Amino acid sequence: MLKPSKFVSLFLTIIIIVFATGCEQDDSVTPEVVINSMEPDEIFPGDQVNVQGSNFNEVLFVFLEKDQIPFQLEGDVITFTIPSSTNIGQKTMTLVMPDGYIVTSDLNVIARPFPIIKSLSTNAAQEGEEVTITGTSLDNLQSVTIGEVEAPVVSSTPSELVITVPSGLQQNIPASIMVVTNGGEVASPGTFYVGENLLPNGNLESGDGDEFTNWSKFNGGDEMTATTNDSEAYFGRSLRAVGAGGDAWRTQFASDLVNTEIGVEYTLSMWIKAQPGTPGVGGNIRFSTNPNALYSGNYDITSEWQQIEWVFTANAGQTRAVLDLGVVADAVYYVDNITLIATGLGGPQPTELLLNGGFEEGDGDEFANWSKLNGADLLTATTNADEVHSGSRALRAVGAGSDPWRTQLASDLVPTEDGVEYTITLWVKAAPGAGNGGTIRMSTTGNGDAQYQEDVTVTTEWQKVEWQLTANSTETGVVLDLGATEDAVYFVDDVSFLTPPE
Repeated sequence: MLKPSKFVSLFLTIIIIVFATGCEQDDSVTPEVVINSMEPDEIFPGDQVNVQGSNFNEVLFVFLEKDQIPFQLEGDVITFTIPSSTNIGQKTMTLVMPDGYIVTSDLNVIARPFPIIKSLSTNAAQEGEEVTITGTSLDNLQSVTIGEVEAPVVSSTPSELVITVPSGLQQNIPASIMVVTNGGEVASPGTFYVGENLLPNGNLESGDGDEFTNWSKFNGGDEMTATTNDSEAYFGRSLRAVGAGGDAWRTQFASDLVNTEIGVEYTLSMWIKAQPGTPGVGGNIRFSTNPNALYSGNYDITSEWQQIEWVFTANAGQTRAVLDLGVVADAVYYVDNITLIATGLGGPQPTELLLNGGFEEGDGDEFANWSKLNGADLLTATTNADEVHSGSRALRAVGAGSDPWRTQLASDLVPTEDGVEYTITLWVKAAPGAGNGGTIRMSTTGNGDAQYQEDVTVTTEWQKVEWQLTANSTETGVVLDLGATEDAVYFVDDVSFLTPPE
């Protein structure tokens, strides 16, 4: 049966008398009180302490040094809590019984270990996704935040935390992860982004043997292998690469093509270190892109993990991230958490209103969420790689001639706010031939008067067409007017109808 907590305020004079009595006892009055053990072995401020012994039912008070502290008795175990304000060092615990009988024991209060973050499972994650944090002394949590927003904790051990990215954070901008424990607070190393890492398998965890899903070994493939060795891998599974020597591109690791927007700024980063004792202690490496190659400057690599970043402006609708590691012969590198973020789209973002703007969904020559208003036979689907801007499917349209509306495809109506400015964009190119594309335009349909874009001249190269309009209705549809030039062939993809950022 649990004995009620005993807490009696004693005057200092009484405390002095009790402690002056010493360890003498009258066995005929009070049975011998014995302390057998105490746990835990390491005691921190704020910890609960369990003391096991015999005849503890005789205990009236418990003191830590000269401070009386509350306790509970259950069977032969006394339980009490070390005050959080207790100074570090060796302390005397005193049990006080009737007739001035006391028993003492020493305990050592030590500083709670400071938390250390070693690595993150990813350096970019979106709302609702999980991030694993490894390190030491990550237990005794008080809070975990991302960008000052509390992050839900999925699990917690001294060496690993799993958290979920909370809502309410701006996209594609740095957001520090902060872990606060009873031992202190620590920020995650490097830069973490709340947003989509555009590189699938950027953390290199997926792949069989020495292969990495969504990545290709362009050059020096035999010297690019997987490693899970604790001293070599940043988190879980990493790339081990050996420089071929001579030129940067001779050891070259490249991602799959990912969609990028021409003219938008992107940030490419990775964690990397070199093996001590190898030539050049890493020497230098660089980033590049493919196709339409862009090149970063050179980065000096050391034997300590570092996160390196390169900011570039996309010059293609699809881009590969390329690691050029070949300059220094026999230099050994370890690489992980390769991250591509559209930092040029950081902060509040517009909201996409259109469904199936990329024409990916639909059977045969039909397009989900779109209607063929005129020239239905002239509006078909194409999956030819040269005719698709992104994804695997696009619209192929042939001009009927005479009037723009004679070849016409319209989206479903979407909610709009009268008087608010919206942005409509599409990507288009023409097949060589009649009029080299001629002209097209966009227009609107809905419960307000139709609006019309100025004519746009189309070429045989992909171009982005943008139209700013102020809505005049509460429901609006995007209409593609492609009929002005007879027999002109257009390829249209990635149509977008954006609300302004909030």
